[in-house]
Amino acid sequence: MEQEQSTVELKFEVRDPGSFFVAASGALDCRVVNEDVIFRSDGKVLEYYTVAADPAATRQFAESFPGVRSARIVRTDAENCLLELVFDRRDCVSSTLATTHAVVKRTVAEEGTGMVVAEVPDHADASEVVDAMLDRHAGTALLSKLHRDDSDLVAVTGAVGTERYLAALTAKQRDAVRAAVQGGYLAWPRRSSASECAAALGISQPTFSQHLYRGLEVLLLDLFDLAEEESEGVTPSHEPFQDRQ
Repeated sequence: MEQEQSTVELKFEVRDPGSFFVAASGALDCRVVNEDVIFRSDGKVLEYYTVAADPAATRQFAESFPGVRSARIVRTDAENCLLELVFDRRDCVSSTLATTHAVVKRTVAEEGTGMVVAEVPDHADASEVVDAMLDRHAGTALLSKLHRDDSDLVAVTGAVGTERYLAALTAKQRDAVRAAVQGGYLAWPRRSSASECAAALGISQPTFSQHLYRGLEVLLLDLFDLAEEESEGVTPSHEPFQDRQ
């Protein structure tokens, strides 16, 4: 009989002015939500934030924030903009949690106060996660600690199904797919070119396209429950990897 998995959910309040989402929410007087974090192979960190503020002011603040290497507004709507950031440093909250084997589930801030929800798998030590957060990020407090089993996770987050599909991809394929989704490369009309997504990941455009299309192929084969050997005789429909707008 398969043993049931469990996790510990930790909720933190963060007031660390060195954390971008906290500082931006205070300086721009708005709500800031972290949408995704990708740890690049060169040591830099790629992050996407939904910011409920003027796009020009958002970009100006981001470009002046310590450690930001590049800032780009991916899209805007009536109330929000999606901000793409590349950081030179790895001292952000997401990095702290990743080094302690915790998984970030939600990061949001308003008026200079942030809230972070993380899940700690059963093979990791929740107390080490708490200690790391309190030690590395000023003004951080633990708000709650909850234990969840597999059934709770499916009901609350749907994470089991998502992780099942993503587990089939390599790390490079996952990063390419996530950057393409967040950057709007898969949207119509496209909000980013392949070259822009590749630059955000710090890789070449052909390499990005290779990882992206292979990752999408694996996801779709898994989605439609097709065996790998069944697809070998199918000629790919896409042309050689080009930066098509």
